[in-house]
Amino acid sequence: MRAIVVIPTYNEAESLPQLVEKIRSLGVPVDLLVVDDNSPDGTGQVAEKLTAAGGNRLLVLHREKKEGLGRAYLAGFRLALERGYETILQMDADLSHDPAYIFGFLDRIPDCDLVLGSRYLGGIRVVNWDFKRLLLSKAATKYVQFVTGMRFSDTTGGFKCWRASALREIGLEGVFSNGYLFQIEMTYRAFRRGFRIAEIPIIFYERNLGRSKMDWRIIWEALWGVLRLRFRG
Repeated sequence: MRAIVVIPTYNEAESLPQLVEKIRSLGVPVDLLVVDDNSPDGTGQVAEKLTAAGGNRLLVLHREKKEGLGRAYLAGFRLALERGYETILQMDADLSHDPAYIFGFLDRIPDCDLVLGSRYLGGIRVVNWDFKRLLLSKAATKYVQFVTGMRFSDTTGGFKCWRASALREIGLEGVFSNGYLFQIEMTYRAFRRGFRIAEIPIIFYERNLGRSKMDWRIIWEALWGVLRLRFRG
């Protein structure tokens, strides 16, 4: 199946070249789509330079302004669907997701509609988080499980692999969330439709380059948004 990795970027000029090189060095048959929200640090231009060595295996989608993670992913998903990709992966640009796991996702997706990369399947696999960050993440997963009924070990992660047919059926035009909640909403929409969802264990590495984009506004959106998800039906 034709596969593409959607990578949203905003001020990731430092990390993007390393990520692209790591993916290319794997020799895995996937294309890359960088979705840049007009990064002030020139990430979009860096991505364009990387296409020179990648030919048509690396695409760049330039957006006019920063509109949030969810809007960037939706734009990338739509372009991937328009171009006929059958398998669509998503991952962070900040090197927190190890590209080596792409093999595991591609191995499982033929029997699934969605494969989740879990930081907590069979134990805790997070590197360089302090206890407070870990506690917050685990508490968020418990909260999501309680409200939505989903029992996945990691409901807030962003390393995933989709069948194109699942994304089409979800109805991307109806997705309302944008920040931290976006990852939860997309999995919940798949869950409510009875899609086949599996988890694979991954190790999550706290970013060493750039700045984290997590803030309390994003967390607050997620807390209220999960309730909205549940009662929207």
